[in-house]
Amino acid sequence: MDLVNSIIKAVRILDVLKSRGSLTYIEIMKQTPLPKSTLFKILSTLEAEELVRRDPDSGRYQLGVKLIEWGSGARSQLEIRKIARPFMKKLSENLDCTIHLTVLAHGEVLPIESFDSGNTYWHNFSFPGGVGIPAPLHATGAGKAILAFMNKEEIENVIKKKGLEKFTEHTITDPKRLLAVLEDIRKKGFAVSDAEHDDMVRSVAAPIRDHDGQVIASLSALGIVSRITLELVPEVAQKVIEAAQEISRLFGYLSDDTTVR
Repeated sequence: MDLVNSIIKAVRILDVLKSRGSLTYIEIMKQTPLPKSTLFKILSTLEAEELVRRDPDSGRYQLGVKLIEWGSGARSQLEIRKIARPFMKKLSENLDCTIHLTVLAHGEVLPIESFDSGNTYWHNFSFPGGVGIPAPLHATGAGKAILAFMNKEEIENVIKKKGLEKFTEHTITDPKRLLAVLEDIRKKGFAVSDAEHDDMVRSVAAPIRDHDGQVIASLSALGIVSRITLELVPEVAQKVIEAAQEISRLFGYLSDDTTVR
């Protein structure tokens, strides 16, 4: 595999700052066998991206605030996966569906954990938006379960930047209709993607909250439309909500409301 040399060099500089703390330009240069011009360019780029901070008085470099944000995000994802896994496994077995744990990433949803259905009739079916593959907010149950609990400005920003791409004849492409659906999701406590991202897939999702009540992820059950019928949606939603609430409780969120409305 071909590696990107400039990224490798940048990572080595960050490693030096991590292990040795605040350093001057000369001290960094002694620790990294790089030409002066290359080191200067990399440090300038890292500083511009807030991965490195240069003290204006002393001129010393140290790790930047963005790395703290990244570290916090990575820890949260690792923690939520660990907490959610037993609930996901149980939910997958009870519903005989594929279960996804999904977080928000750059205006899309990103599945970070999955439990596949054990049913031999459709266990080889490839659901769109698998682990590590981003999917649109507006066309997925997992995405709408997160999008619905953003503030108005954030929702409008997502629509403006990402658009409302049409994936199937059921995809919501009208902003006004989407806003009405999101309002309904807030009232009911769960979201449904009715073959909106893939013609064969229906999904039911519920939000996961942290101790402050902020939605940090979503839990979704996915199945082929002949498996999760419209008649079964309320039953599936009830179980997904209950599992999502249990995960939320372990994050410190206190609520006894697990009823499908």
